[in-house]
Amino acid sequence: MAKYSYEELIRRTGSIYETVNIMSQRARQVNDEQKASIDAEKEYIPSSDIRDAEDFDDVEIDREALNRDRIKYAKPTTIALDELVSNQLEHYYIEPDGNPAK
Repeated sequence: MAKYSYEELIRRTGSIYETVNIMSQRARQVNDEQKASIDAEKEYIPSSDIRDAEDFDDVEIDREALNRDRIKYAKPTTIALDELVSNQLEHYYIEPDGNPAK
């Protein structure tokens, strides 16, 4: 994981609390995107292929093949931190009248 200085983190917002808030919101978005991607990759198993419970005693699971098929995703907080420091995130606040304010 990359290490950033305090000054780099608060450069755009001026407050560490704002920075943490912005990063946490972006990390949640990234997490939701990754979850949607994982859900889309899952296979649908037709009910005709589902066996009775006693048939599963004889089945051997190839754990190596299961691990090989997984995609490794970067941690959402790391992605949010990298995006914030490299100025890829744009944030703004909504005023009470409904207009965005930077």
